[in-house]
Amino acid sequence: MIPEIGHLLLIGALAVTFIGGCLPFYEFFSKKYYSQSYLRPFSVLTALLVAGSLTCLIYSFLVDDFSVAYVATNSNTLLPDYYKFAATWGAHEGSLVLWILCLSLWLVGYMFSKRNVNDSFSSITFAIMNQVIFAFILFTLFTSNPFERLLPFSPLEGGDLNPSLQDFAFTIHPPLLYMGYSGLALPFSLAIAAMITNNIDSLWARSARPWSLLSCAFLTLGIGLGSWWAYYELGWGGWWFWDPVENAAFVPWLISIALFHSLIATERRGVFKNWSLLLSILSFAASLLGTFLVRSGVLTSVHAFALDPERGLFILGICSYFIFGALLIYSLKNTRTQSESTYSLTSIEFGFLLNNLLLVVLAISIMFGTIFPLLYEAYTNGDQVSVGPPYFNVLILPFAIGLGFLQGVGLFLGWSDTKDFKFITRLIIETLTVLIVINIILYFLFGSFNTGSLVACLLFSWIVSGNFLDIVINKRPLNKIKSFLSFRLGAIFAHLGIAFLVLGIGVVSSYSSEKELLLSVGESYDLDGYVFEFQNLSSEKGPNYIADVASLKIDENTRTIALSSEKRSYLSANQVTTEVGIVADLFKDYYVALGENIEGDTWSFRLQVKPFVRWIWFGALLIAIGTFISSIKLLRKET
Repeated sequence: MIPEIGHLLLIGALAVTFIGGCLPFYEFFSKKYYSQSYLRPFSVLTALLVAGSLTCLIYSFLVDDFSVAYVATNSNTLLPDYYKFAATWGAHEGSLVLWILCLSLWLVGYMFSKRNVNDSFSSITFAIMNQVIFAFILFTLFTSNPFERLLPFSPLEGGDLNPSLQDFAFTIHPPLLYMGYSGLALPFSLAIAAMITNNIDSLWARSARPWSLLSCAFLTLGIGLGSWWAYYELGWGGWWFWDPVENAAFVPWLISIALFHSLIATERRGVFKNWSLLLSILSFAASLLGTFLVRSGVLTSVHAFALDPERGLFILGICSYFIFGALLIYSLKNTRTQSESTYSLTSIEFGFLLNNLLLVVLAISIMFGTIFPLLYEAYTNGDQVSVGPPYFNVLILPFAIGLGFLQGVGLFLGWSDTKDFKFITRLIIETLTVLIVINIILYFLFGSFNTGSLVACLLFSWIVSGNFLDIVINKRPLNKIKSFLSFRLGAIFAHLGIAFLVLGIGVVSSYSSEKELLLSVGESYDLDGYVFEFQNLSSEKGPNYIADVASLKIDENTRTIALSSEKRSYLSANQVTTEVGIVADLFKDYYVALGENIEGDTWSFRLQVKPFVRWIWFGALLIAIGTFISSIKLLRKET
């Protein structure tokens, strides 16, 4: 009965969003305006219906209702309740309901953030968002119904949640990532509403800016958490593999950054109106394209939902309706917009323009590298080609340098024109000072210089000097420093986050040590001065798995560290996973992955020392905090 209630609630949400997606357009084009007081109640009703539907699905998992096909495929009686809850969005059907709920929450947030929603701009935004929600509910009900029953005979035992996903990070990673993905629908809807109602001005840019920042913040957290999960769960020790699904999240993140920078210039100076509109469309298009790649079955990835390509055609239809429709409206409306001011090549406007061009070109290049193998295979009737990390690593370097340079000077540029460039000399001196200090620290920690990390250290020094150090040193008195930091706090946090992320990438790429080898109990290996000793092997039993646990001891110069790594065999799924052993401190991680049993008490191991790797995720956290701070400040001005 509960699954049927969840199904009916989703159908009810479909009906509500159909009305909400049509009625405002009828009012607008017929000029017959009714009371628009229904906008907020409709948005709340949709969110409640979808939340109720998701709750019914969660309940079905918790009570092991294997008559529901989705539950029977992704859960079993041995699965801990914590992971039964997470299994709700562990596969395609349930994750779609979560996605729809996120879309609904964004709409509720927008409706209640506005002082007055009784205007055509807000009602058309409401209608566009409802159409997006309606399309995804329609897709779910007709192709991916999570409440489908296995009748008249249901299994006594279910399958299993992918063992790699039976992890704490997976519980919060999809909701964060989906909030970021779905949040890009709101700036998209605002842009379409602005064009339809001919309100392409600073007001729509002010309305769109906090939402683009918020969605970027959630995307940052989701991507960062996914990177951390891959690092400690998959056993290979890397933080980014340029996997197609990773790229599908990274591309809209890049475009969303370009979007909110463009919106700043549109709001404050009336420039880049067409560019901001186009970026609003492109960011949502990138999120839909990522959805298509993940859910169409056209690519293989540890993150992907490998499904029937017919479902991909349905998603492709959704993409075509919204994106081609938006581009058609854009082509008809954007010629009417004119810039309200001019700017020079030394202005902050031009800096924003360069920043946005670099981000968009980088995003397009990454997406091209991601889909090129698919296009090549289709064109050659089955021949395959691989575009791997070497392509992306070479590609990103010049863009990183260009973007890093702009971040260092951005806060010193003036609107329209920059008159005084004395800050350049100070920045160079401060940058060189920080660079020397950083390299001395690295030499003290690792006993050598590495030219491979020089670019990363230089970018870190430049960004830190331009965003924090120079401000503190040269702004007098103290009250001016406090005032400036309060005003720029979000931007400073985000830019410093980029600096720490770049430094972490540079150092871990240059100073990491790794060795794959065989060890028997009692044997040891010296990896760059760190002695790893395989002490013993034991067996443990978990709630739904059995594990071989290897205990190791690591001898440093001043201390001894104990860690363990596991090889787990999951009973229901009949799968084997590696649970790596990690001991972390401020400057490095010790990382041990247990491999296969070769003979007797001899096992294969992957030993790694990963310096500064956690600074990557610290940087991502700072970026997210900065964007959250900025978006909350903007939303307070709106309400």
